[in-house]
Amino acid sequence: MTGATARYSNGVSMVKVLLIDVSSRLGAVGGAQRVAANLLYELPKRGIETFYLGYETEYINKKSGNIFFLRNSKQKNIKKSFERHRLNKIIESRLFRIAYYSAYSILGINTVEIKQFIKNVNPDIIMASSIQDYIVLKSLRSYLGNAKLVYIEHANASGSYKGSFDYNILSLTFGTGSFVGLKAAQSRFFKFFDAIVALNKEQYNSVKKFNGNVTIIHSSSLLQNQKISEIKLENLKSKLNIGKSDKVILYLGRLAEAQKNVSTLILAFKGIPDKSMKLLIVGEGKSKPLYEEMASNDKRILFTGRVSEDMLAYYYSVADLYVLPSVWESFNATFIEAASFGIPLLLSLKAVNEDIINKFGKSLYLFEPKDLQGLKENIMGFFGSEELRERLKALSSQIAKEYSKENQMNAYAKMIKTLYEEGSVE
Repeated sequence: MTGATARYSNGVSMVKVLLIDVSSRLGAVGGAQRVAANLLYELPKRGIETFYLGYETEYINKKSGNIFFLRNSKQKNIKKSFERHRLNKIIESRLFRIAYYSAYSILGINTVEIKQFIKNVNPDIIMASSIQDYIVLKSLRSYLGNAKLVYIEHANASGSYKGSFDYNILSLTFGTGSFVGLKAAQSRFFKFFDAIVALNKEQYNSVKKFNGNVTIIHSSSLLQNQKISEIKLENLKSKLNIGKSDKVILYLGRLAEAQKNVSTLILAFKGIPDKSMKLLIVGEGKSKPLYEEMASNDKRILFTGRVSEDMLAYYYSVADLYVLPSVWESFNATFIEAASFGIPLLLSLKAVNEDIINKFGKSLYLFEPKDLQGLKENIMGFFGSEELRERLKALSSQIAKEYSKENQMNAYAKMIKTLYEEGSVE
């Protein structure tokens, strides 16, 4: 390949990659944004020139020649206004979600500036990780030159949904036109890209039906595994009103009931009379007012709101048990992060995927996501068995080693170079 040869010097690849992320236009902050930030800062260490086009986030917030920040949207401000005025029942309604996500378009995005930035970068590969990114890329397709387009399946667009109005598929059809049906929408969506990165085996098998150029790259812990001093941890516990002998159960992540199912955890915890137990809920989201109302008569349940990235290690470090009650996940990174801090894991059967099951099988400590009594018994069983606690700590060490940041970033670099040189990621 002539273009590829011209970009090599002393054996170091000079592939140009543009990361695009417009999903945070609507307030999305999570795994996709953190992966984008890590790719932006880690790929250059692996001989890949990397650029970013998207919104300023906690993870990417310093301007540079390689970064182009878009302006915030009115839709994001409207959403924040609803949350601020605690109109959570409206936000949670299906009708609101349909209207809200259907209203998404490239209106308010300065496509002239985007086109100029893309022209200046002249990327070889453009990587997207949300359905919203697809809509923008689709409108700009004629300006992207010969760049190969890669989609990272964070949004679980390959999933099977109960109805075409599910907000997770951007209302109806991924921006391909009204009422074409889920399968047709998925086909148009996945065939638009030159390659797909699936996060797990289930996604891989689903995407393969629409696009054969697909590979699996698992999520990882994206935090530095720092050791927090006992004094600092005691200061945090004091601030949170957690006693030295208290047993701390942690949920950390987005507060979105339709996926995260934190209500089940709250109700199960309230059924445990042990006054020395504390449930620490760290995160923000549209369901936070609902959860606060559910927990209002139990002072053992603590809400922190969203905490800064550099403080996450502190909250993981005070926990005795991490619980993830989700009704679905593509490949959740927070439980891997918890594992990297040595915290035992109690996971919903729907929060783990085939890859995790095949790798760790019966060693996992699992529960049905809607089984209140089962979750309650699992929590009590954990604190009642030293043998179980030690076994799960050992398991967390294995999980952290398997899904390390180094492994993930190396896999992305290999995928990018293979796609650039050979046109395939298989």
